[in-house]
Amino acid sequence: MKQSAYILLVDDEEELRETLQESLELAKFHVTSAHNSMRAKDAVEKGKFDVAVLDIRLPDGSGLDLLKSFKASDPDMGIILMTGYSEVSSAVEAMELGADDFLKKPFNPDELLVRIKSLLQKRQLKQEHSELKQTLKTEQNQRGLIGQSDRIQRIRETAVMLGNSDSTVLITGESGTGKEVLANMLHQSGDRMDKPFISINCGAIPEELLESELFGHVKGAFTGAVRARAGRFEVAHGGTIFLDEIGDMSPKLQVKLLRVLQERCFEPVGSHQSIHVDVRVVAATHRDLEEEINEGRFRQDLYYRLNVIPLTLPSLSERGDDVILLAEHFLNHFNLLKKSQIYGISEAVQEVMLRYRWPGNVRELQNLIERVTTLKRSGEIDISDLPSRMLDATERAVQGYTINVDEHNTIDFKGIVEEFESHLLTSALERFGWNKNRAAKFLSMNRTTLVEKIKKKKLAPLA
Repeated sequence: MKQSAYILLVDDEEELRETLQESLELAKFHVTSAHNSMRAKDAVEKGKFDVAVLDIRLPDGSGLDLLKSFKASDPDMGIILMTGYSEVSSAVEAMELGADDFLKKPFNPDELLVRIKSLLQKRQLKQEHSELKQTLKTEQNQRGLIGQSDRIQRIRETAVMLGNSDSTVLITGESGTGKEVLANMLHQSGDRMDKPFISINCGAIPEELLESELFGHVKGAFTGAVRARAGRFEVAHGGTIFLDEIGDMSPKLQVKLLRVLQERCFEPVGSHQSIHVDVRVVAATHRDLEEEINEGRFRQDLYYRLNVIPLTLPSLSERGDDVILLAEHFLNHFNLLKKSQIYGISEAVQEVMLRYRWPGNVRELQNLIERVTTLKRSGEIDISDLPSRMLDATERAVQGYTINVDEHNTIDFKGIVEEFESHLLTSALERFGWNKNRAAKFLSMNRTTLVEKIKKKKLAPLA
């Protein structure tokens, strides 16, 4: 907060004026005092003030007239009115004219200090919000990842540098960190930007269909193939194809993809005729492919073909203040989309966001802001708008999942275990995009057991 703010104090009661001035100056504010309207106007003509504290009744005019004049010359000036008990109606009028606050006489000087500090804090938040919007606009113009952390800036710079390169890029990072956003940025940064950008999630399509999706098929190639269909590689000719979750591809398709990378050609399913394509390949995975190679689930030769230029995206919890930048970005986006009027995020919520682990990364944050803008509609995002699991997770992170037994007479052992289990299951599911097979494997649990627990606890994705 701006402690060296400039305050204009206008009151014709000399003793009160001097008492208030002394109190404000002890609080490190720069104070100019005036005993009437004329002196107050002279002061405003000579200098700029952050806050004006005005008595409604003055010897040569009204504080309401000063309010109108000051707001006309400087709309950003904060105005606090001082009123007597018989002037409440005038105070209401003042608020309608743009006053920020009012105090009934008599009052304690400390109360005025609290009101001024609160007003200055709100002004600062508005200024920071405006600056943040400008930052977001600049980020969006850069066509890529939003953030100011060192790692994100280096990745952006690398992506721009690689724009016109045809080298294959392998993007690694946890689910929800923005791998497709980075892939699209690579595409948009080069001379292929006017050509197709084709994205396909290799982990979301069954193996028997993925081959046809990637390479196409001829009529009659299999039951249901009533007409020929071009595959994603053929559609992406001249542009970029993004192969998300490449680590989930079967060994059979890995062989066929290796040939495409080596020879830039392939045969559609059911055909013996090769199709040549000019395509840049960008692949991504949340898996450790070197470990997958050691386990015999991924081909080493394909890995080396894909890993020509490796880029690793950090988790959201590793990006510091980028969390707030992204939250503001999504807030602006969904305000427009949902026609909401949420003007900001409270400091308390920002603190929670900065402490929270974000198991679902950027995707989880985006879902949270979409839900809040849909349900809240207006005002400021505060603690009550956050899901309880987010607050619980934050508290557990701060406390290290420990409980001081000396502070409790009794402990609900079953309740605590249930709560921890729910958090653990949700975190694992969010990490793997609610893919139950992967989450169960990660938790060393049978899939059926996991499904039963999800139903019993009524767990659901953040939305």
